Amino acid sequence: MYLRKECFHKKTSKILISTIFAGLLISGCDDKQPKASESASAEQADTRHALCSDLPKIPGTIQNGDFPYWSDNLAESDIKNYLNTLSDIEKNQGKTLIYYSLALIIHASKATQIVSKDTFIPEEAQLQLVQLNSLISAAQECYKAAPSSNNSSLIRYSFLLDAADQYDKLLAERIQRHQNSVPYTEGEKGQIGGVTEWMVKGSVGRVTRSYNNVVSSFNALH
Repeated sequence: MYLRKECFHKKTSKILISTIFAGLLISGCDDKQPKASESASAEQADTRHALCSDLPKIPGTIQNGDFPYWSDNLAESDIKNYLNTLSDIEKNQGKTLIYYSLALIIHASKATQIVSKDTFIPEEAQLQLVQLNSLISAAQECYKAAPSSNNSSLIRYSFLLDAADQYDKLLAERIQRHQNSVPYTEGEKGQIGGVTEWMVKGSVGRVTRSYNNVVSSFNALH
């Protein structure tokens, strides 16, 4: 029994470490240097503001294909391709609105894959939630920095951010219910697997429906 517990903790630790590392890559947390001077931080803020002041250019790789809606067998190759596109955007444009938008949808896809299982590690899902919160905050700040004269063109980004914010809340709801081991009532059990599952708090269907709304908003950007 001791050996089994030790193996579980080692496995959990490896998952958490890899999740943190992946989150740092995608969330842009590299912008935050704990020992950076105030002047350096101000310079970074000015740079981010400048990048967000122009309308982002949507790459052809996104324009030519919609991000897939939820599927429990979403191909890893698809995610890898979008991660490559994300890297290209950062290299060619910097962390613009389209960068944060694509980062959001990729991260939401990963989070949904985790919580869509009947059982999952709450700590792993919680880390995904924290990283998603960070991305949403960065995207909102970038949106605010956009010039008011372009608001008519940026309205679709506001729809995406609203959808992402709602998804974030329902993801937290799913994690909390699973973590607290709250059983479904008899009425809720009758809804699970049906068209009204999205109405059940903390259910997979509620999260995936919200995720698909984020995907719709993202695909509407182009």
